[in-house]
Amino acid sequence: MNNDKQSTISKKLSWTLLASAIAAAPLQAAELEEVVVTAQKRAQGANDVGITVNAFTGDQIAEMGVATAEDIAVLTPGLTVNETAATGVPSYTIRGVGFQDYTTSSSSTVGLYFDEVAMPYTVMSRGAIFDVERVEVLKGPQGDLYGRNTTAGQINFVSNKPTEEFEAGVKATVANFGVLDFEGFVSGGLSDAVRGRLAIKSTRSSEGWQESLTRDDELGEKDVLAVKSLFDIDISEDVSLLLKFHYVDDQSDNKAQTAFNGLDAGLPRVANAYNGLDQYTLDDENGGGARVLTLTSEPPWHSINDNQAADWTNTYASAITGKTWNIRPQRDNQLAGLSAKLEWDLGDITLTSITAYDEFEREEANDWDGSAFNDSSNINTTDLEVFSQEIRLSGETDNLLWIAGVYYSEDEMDEYYHYFMSDSRFGNGGVTFNVIPFAFNPILELDTRYQQETESLGLFGHVEWSFADDWRLTVGARYTDEERTWTGCTYSAEDGTLASFWNNIVIGGLFGAPGASSIATTGCATIDDDPASPGFILSQLAQWGAGDIANVNAAFQPYSNTIDDENLMWKLGLDYQLTEDVLLYGTYSVGFKSGGFNGANSNTTTQLKPIKEEQLEAFEFGFKATLLDNSMQLNGAAFFYDYQDKQEQALAVAVVGNISGLTNVPESEITGAELDMQWLPADNWKVNLGIAWLDTEITRWDAVSDDSTWAPDGSGVVTFDASGLELAQSPELSYNALVEYSWAVSDGVSMKVAVDYVFQDDTSGGAQESDATEDYGLTNARIGIESDEGTWSLLFWGRNITDEYYYPAAYVGGNGPYVRSLGMPRTYGLTLSYNL
Repeated sequence: MNNDKQSTISKKLSWTLLASAIAAAPLQAAELEEVVVTAQKRAQGANDVGITVNAFTGDQIAEMGVATAEDIAVLTPGLTVNETAATGVPSYTIRGVGFQDYTTSSSSTVGLYFDEVAMPYTVMSRGAIFDVERVEVLKGPQGDLYGRNTTAGQINFVSNKPTEEFEAGVKATVANFGVLDFEGFVSGGLSDAVRGRLAIKSTRSSEGWQESLTRDDELGEKDVLAVKSLFDIDISEDVSLLLKFHYVDDQSDNKAQTAFNGLDAGLPRVANAYNGLDQYTLDDENGGGARVLTLTSEPPWHSINDNQAADWTNTYASAITGKTWNIRPQRDNQLAGLSAKLEWDLGDITLTSITAYDEFEREEANDWDGSAFNDSSNINTTDLEVFSQEIRLSGETDNLLWIAGVYYSEDEMDEYYHYFMSDSRFGNGGVTFNVIPFAFNPILELDTRYQQETESLGLFGHVEWSFADDWRLTVGARYTDEERTWTGCTYSAEDGTLASFWNNIVIGGLFGAPGASSIATTGCATIDDDPASPGFILSQLAQWGAGDIANVNAAFQPYSNTIDDENLMWKLGLDYQLTEDVLLYGTYSVGFKSGGFNGANSNTTTQLKPIKEEQLEAFEFGFKATLLDNSMQLNGAAFFYDYQDKQEQALAVAVVGNISGLTNVPESEITGAELDMQWLPADNWKVNLGIAWLDTEITRWDAVSDDSTWAPDGSGVVTFDASGLELAQSPELSYNALVEYSWAVSDGVSMKVAVDYVFQDDTSGGAQESDATEDYGLTNARIGIESDEGTWSLLFWGRNITDEYYYPAAYVGGNGPYVRSLGMPRTYGLTLSYNL
């Protein structure tokens, strides 16, 4: 069955079930229970908050199969989570506001908060999500109340808290691909003043879900262990302390990519030639040593319409050093942290202090290119430490609520990024296909090392004033001062091929100065091409020509820079309680995200220059309506964003060619609307529907063209007018629909059946055509039996039951091929839960 037919059947199935549910519903409806959220730093009903919030209970996310922070996108129209490359760094986007950067050092436009503690780097968010009370997705800038400033919104993960009475529970899952999942918790009073909760989760699989296209090999085994403990302590009648400890150890396989013929997506066959293609191409000369690749037959590692098809490289052996590297895609990652939340009731005022420390370490291998050849593979070794402290005061009267506080955070990152590209156009592929100048000196390995230190200080205030019956005014502001220091370089690896490239080919050939440079085998090899820098290569060569030989090496030094961004953000909101059951609201808010640096492999220092801060002005109008005798909740919003200096991926024009860079897009606009419905049309029936519509447009941007060539004075840079393009990862339409029916089978025992459908429209990829994705729809189903008291349940579930072929991300696979990062195929399993 082809992909389009499967998608059509899935849509018809889900909407048929929805229509059947409505038609079969008796007249007597049940009443919805409102989810309590803390989106505004205090407990409120989700429908009483004058901002757009999608809230999900722990039971909901468990049934929907949410296992990581990235999975929340399945539940939330307007939220996408994808990969921009194979580096283990997810990218979060809300309503078209996202940062498509694959480097570990990039901070997200979407704030990620775990029990009110920020995780400023998305690589830290891949740990297991379990034992949660709820998840809140706040859309739009939230700069007044949240610490690490972001422009898109926030995702808050809230853990279950310790209980006074003893509680315990276990959950076990057996699924295809050999998955065994165990989760358990115990909670209760340890003394009159102390309550504790311990939760543990283990996920293992004995077989992979990806299959090599060229050999008998599987990838995708899981080995994750996560532990979380909380202690709720009454220090006195007025003072309480909540301590949290968490730890995640992940020894799983990483996902490999799937290479495909670029013509299938309206692209060239490949982005660049690489070894292996020579067996399937005719070598037509195209001038300048380049060649047009005409495939005489399809390489066996190209695939389409197969969820499980992929390929990867397991080892790399250097013929120069004799060293063998294990580069099979896999993780050895650990996240450990602790936090302390102190609340002190001072009468009319409450003092809250939140102190947190997290440490993340990893040694992680990824394969970019989707083939058994070594076009692009990397090993990331990361050490990351984050400390944060928030102190706030809050108070409330009959018509006024206020919050004021200070936030401080500091983090330090050390990254070692070892890159393998022996079969690429920069390496031996350049020899095979006579790519000048690599044919004479192929580059086989790189070592990129950098350190990043960030300090952020924020002062914030938030006031809600009920100035008249049914009217509420909200005003919030935050001043932020953030300083970021970055030092790094791409070094020649132990094989010395990068050092030789500069010493023998570029300095001696391009600049006509043989013997001028003597970069050491493992020396810094990022060339200073900034005319304003004292190390500028042409200045050094001029001095060398005058007899000062040592100066040329001064053009190859680690790049270091510090940026300091200050910004005042603010928010203005007005709510009107039209009736007891209908809330109208409007907001104007300004969000800010500080500048940053490029942590990718670098060839020139201009590639490493920082990008500047971005700013978002957001106008939003919405309503929250409780209808049909409390059986339906209907929420809607329309918004317009004026996006200034959006941070984005771009081409960096370097000596070796056009490679990974970052830039600011001067002006963009986003218009959209959302609708969210929860409905209990009758006893035992549940219908949910969520829809998001987006219209994004770049209105001003002269983007760097791939026709650019490097020149010391920058004269080789060619740009094109990118205005009119859509923003990346911005589907015009996304929606989900759920129908659930439950019924009693005996006294105290009931059954339920549910079907849900998730759809995401295609995306353009922005200025990177290779990053475009096709639309897809996923159908999930489950049937279960449970006790009415909630003591036990048995659930049989299936996800992507039609085995839809889809890929949430696509890009150039490093240097040569076009690849897709495929979604999971059909999965199914059985989950047994038991609670004391």
